[in-house]
Parts: sequence; C-alpha cells; structure tokens
Amino acid sequence: MEFVVGAIILVVGLLASAIGIYQFVWPLLKRHVLKRPDPPLATKEDIERLEKKLALPVEFLDGLPEAVNKKLRAAYQEARLLQLEGYEAQSAERHQEAINRFARALRLAETDSQRAALHLLRGNSYLFLSQYKDAQADYEDVLKLAARMSPYEDAAQARATALGNLGNVYAERGELDEAEEHHKQALDMRREIGNRVGEAGDLGNLGAVYGRRGALGQAKECFEQALDIHREVGDRLGEAADLGNLGLVYRDRGDLDEAEEYHKQAREIHSGVGNRLNEAQDLGNLGLVYQDRGDLDKAEEHHKQALDIDGHIGNRLGEAQDLGNLGLVYQDRGDLDKAQEYYEKALELHDEIGNHLGKAQQLTNLGNVYLERGDLNEAEEHYQQSLEICREIGYRLGEADNLGSLGSICLRRSAPGNLDRAEESFTQALKIHRELGNRAGEARDLGNLGLVYRQRGNLEKAEDHHLEGLKIHREGGGRLGEANALGNLGLVYLQRGELGKAKEHLQQAQAILQAIGAGGEGPENVQKALELIEKLERRQREGGEGEPRSEG
Repeated sequence: MEFVVGAIILVVGLLASAIGIYQFVWPLLKRHVLKRPDPPLATKEDIERLEKKLALPVEFLDGLPEAVNKKLRAAYQEARLLQLEGYEAQSAERHQEAINRFARALRLAETDSQRAALHLLRGNSYLFLSQYKDAQADYEDVLKLAARMSPYEDAAQARATALGNLGNVYAERGELDEAEEHHKQALDMRREIGNRVGEAGDLGNLGAVYGRRGALGQAKECFEQALDIHREVGDRLGEAADLGNLGLVYRDRGDLDEAEEYHKQAREIHSGVGNRLNEAQDLGNLGLVYQDRGDLDKAEEHHKQALDIDGHIGNRLGEAQDLGNLGLVYQDRGDLDKAQEYYEKALELHDEIGNHLGKAQQLTNLGNVYLERGDLNEAEEHYQQSLEICREIGYRLGEADNLGSLGSICLRRSAPGNLDRAEESFTQALKIHRELGNRAGEARDLGNLGLVYRQRGNLEKAEDHHLEGLKIHREGGGRLGEANALGNLGLVYLQRGELGKAKEHLQQAQAILQAIGAGGEGPENVQKALELIEKLERRQREGGEGEPRSEG
C-alpha cells in the first residue's frame, strides 16, 4: 500500500484578497487654492457617496473634482463615477466605459499633475480588468510626468503612488521580486515626505508580497508596523485591514486560534462602521479558518452569511468568491456533485464580470473535482484551460500552480513516460516559482519532485528534495507544509526499511497536524503509515520478516 502525504493539492478559489493586497489608487490633494471655483456638478455627491460606501481614498492631484475647466471637470466626474460604479457592481463593462472617459479627460488636461492623476485612475481600471500591460503603461507614464512636476512633495507623492501601483501589477502577475522592489521604493519615498498613511499602505503591500512568497515572519512584521501607524492616525478601516492580514498570516502558519481572533476583530470594526463589503470578506476568511479546522458546518454557515451580504449589496465578485469557497466546503465533505455545481456558478459569474483570474481559479477547482473522481482526462482539460488563461494574462504564479496540478495527473497515470512528464511539469513549476521568489511554491514543487523520485525508487534523491522543501517550510513558518514534508520523508525511510527514522518523522508530522487541527486525508494517511510501522516492528520482534516491501 502506498501512503502519499503532501502530494500537491492546489486549492484555488479562496478569497481573492487572501493575503490582502491593498490598492493604492488615488494621489494627493492639490496644495494650492483654486480661484473662483464653480459650483459642484450634480455627480459630485454621487462620487462622494460611493467613495464613502466603498471605503476608498478620496485624495486627488491638482483638484480634479473642482477643476476650473468645466469640460475637464465633467469628463473626469463622468469617468470617476463609472469607475466607482464598476467597483461597486464588479462590472467590467463600467470599467471599460470609465477607461474611455478617462482618455477624453486626458485630452482636456492642462497640467502634468492633472495628467498624472488621470493616468493613475485609468491604470486602476485596467488593473481591475487584468489588463496588466495597459495598467503598467499608465503608471509608468506617471513616473515620467512626476519628473517634470513641482513642488517636490507633489511630484514625490505622485511617484510613490505610481510605484506602489506598479508593485500591485507585478504582484498580480506573480512577479514577486519586482513587486517587492517597487513597494520598497514607494515606502522609502512616503517616509521621506512624511506621509504616514501612505507608509502604512506600502507596508501592507510589502507584507502581502512576503505572504505570497511564504515569508510569514516578514509579512507579520510589515502588517504589525502598518497596524501601529493606522492606530496612531486613527484610521479604523486601515486597522481592520491590517488585522485581517495578520489573521491570514496566522492561518498560513497553522495557528488557527490566533487567525480566528484577528478576523473577528477585523469584522467587529467593519460591522461597527457599517462596511458591509469588508464584513463579508471577514466572514469568508473566518469560514476558511473553520474549514482548516475541519468544522465544515461552521465554515458553510460563515460562507453563506458572506454570500447573503454580497448578494444584498450587489458585490458580484464577492458572490463569485463565496460560491467558490462553498464549493471547497462541499468538496471537503466529499459531496463532489454539489462542489461542482458551486464552482460552475462561480465560474459563470467570473465570466460575466470579466474576471479572468477568477475564471482560471474556478477552472482549477473543477479540475480538482474531476481529479478526485479519478476522471483524469477532464481534470487535465480544466487545468490546461486555466493554464492558458494564466499565460494569456501574464499570471505566472497561476501558471506554475497549474503546471504542478498537471504534474499531479501524470503521477497518477500508470502509462509509460508519465513519470517523465510529471518530472518535467514539476521542474517547470519549480523554475517559475524560483524566478518569482515564491518560496512556498518552491517547497511544494520540491516535495512533488520527491514523490516522483520515490516512485522511481531513487530514494536518495527523494530524500534530498523533501529535506530541501522541509527547510523552506520551516524558514517560512508554514506548519502544514512542514508536516507534509516530514510525512513524505517518513515514507522514504519506511521504503528503505529504516523503521525507527520513519516512525520519528511520521510522529513529528502527526504532532503538527494535530496541533493545527488539520483535516482531510493527511492525518489519516500518517496514522495508517504509523500502524504499518507498528505491524512491521511487531513482526521483527516475533522473528518474522522485518523489511517492508517496496511501495507502489
């Protein structure tokens, strides 16, 4: 019998903001006084209402809301209102209309600071639509404009905002080294000009990069610094975001009690200020914590509450994420038909709102369902579709994860050549994760390559890969990954006949899985392996055959 602990399980479809990437979208307020401002247009109140409802920043370069040029002011307000409505309804169509209106406003702009503000705003709509090249072009235009702007503080603020947004583009693509570099530059500039709120936001973005990379200690440090600043300046919504991000760090570490407490604190703030959109996100994150504990009823309850709120406020992206999360609950229960139903609903919604990344995630989830059913051809087809979308939009992290999933299919096929194909897929995934600086993904790929080598009987190479993966998991603080690596090492030693070493590693894995309340097949497989060792040890004591048979 073969016990595989920690073969890649690609769980995609969690809350899209799972590590909480902030969106720096609006530059600073004009610092000089405009002469004879005209009365505000009728849409200004609508803009302010939506900004407040969506908890979005309201600072702008060069006073665009009160611009003296009536045509420019009207074009800006039309575009801005469409953009806000696009965020509210998660509507790709509204964002595309906003992009067209921002282009008209750009033609009417009279100063470099006005142009910079409009490029920043238009870039954000491109980013929403996953049109990363266009978003990057807009933000890079801001950097060029900032070089000609004055006073220095205004130029520095525009530059810092553009750098932060470029960091978000790279983070969305999964290019974490570039994202880190841009967020660090933005952070240095905010500190130089004394912008504490911007500094907190950049720290949050930097923490998000570290979180995606699996460097949970660094992520925690950044989020805690951001939290201190937000509390210092009295920014309750910023405080709630930091608490939620810290909850995600603790969840990734396997410390589910701490994660639950932080998400509850975040929810309390959002509920207190009437921010229903973020309250739904907190409920979803709590649902994921309960799911990790194996408390599927409580997880389902929280995801359904989130779905009710998102449906009531018209947050279609949130609805799609909630549906995907409910699918994960049903899949964990073994109800694959219901899981498939919810993933397909989520896929349909993502398709309607033009969220390409969401489509890729749900295609992967559907692939996971087919994989669990043993329908390898359908699983492969869905992973391949997801892979193509990720490559099309430049999402390299998703590309690597799907390559890992395709490798998992090859591991399960018995036809000649499949181990070679699995090795090729895992090696490609490893190369991308290393290029992106994604240590958690690198550790998974090393573990999967270890499984390939174990199946080939190359136990020395399998051991080397699992040990390397274990080191990374321990450095990053990922307790579940650490347990998986220990379990797989135990199986290598079991296959070698080193029962004492196998037992030691499997018991360490079991202790971690129990400590973090892990559910699923992992704990069961570890227990089965330990029972097998006990049986073999008993045979040895009784003078029977003591060497375990080769697995697989």
